[in-house]
Amino acid sequence: MRELFLALHGYFISPLLTVYFFCIFGYVILSWLMVGGIVDMRNPTVRSIYGFLSSIIEPVARPIRRFIPPLGRLDLSVLIILLTIPFLRDYAIPRLILLIPF
Repeated sequence: MRELFLALHGYFISPLLTVYFFCIFGYVILSWLMVGGIVDMRNPTVRSIYGFLSSIIEPVARPIRRFIPPLGRLDLSVLIILLTIPFLRDYAIPRLILLIPF
C-alpha cells in the first residue's frame, strides 16, 4: 500500500503541486507587470490568462487572507502558499506516506 501512495505522490501529486507553484509565480509576475503598466489589462489575452490564474489561486489564498491581511499592496498570502507548497511536496507528504503500515 505504501508503494502505491509513493507512486501516486511521485507521478501525480508532486507534479501537480509543481505546476501550481509555477502558476502562482506567473500570477505574481503578471500582476507586477500590470501594476507597472508594462502589460495592459484591456488586452483580452492578458485578461483571460490573469482570470484563469486568479480563479485557481484565489480559492487557496482567500482563507489565508482572513488570518493575514494584505499590507498595503503587498499580499503575503501568496508568499505563504509559495513557502507551503515545497514543504508539503518535499517533506510532509512523503513523511506521512512512510507512516502508512505495510
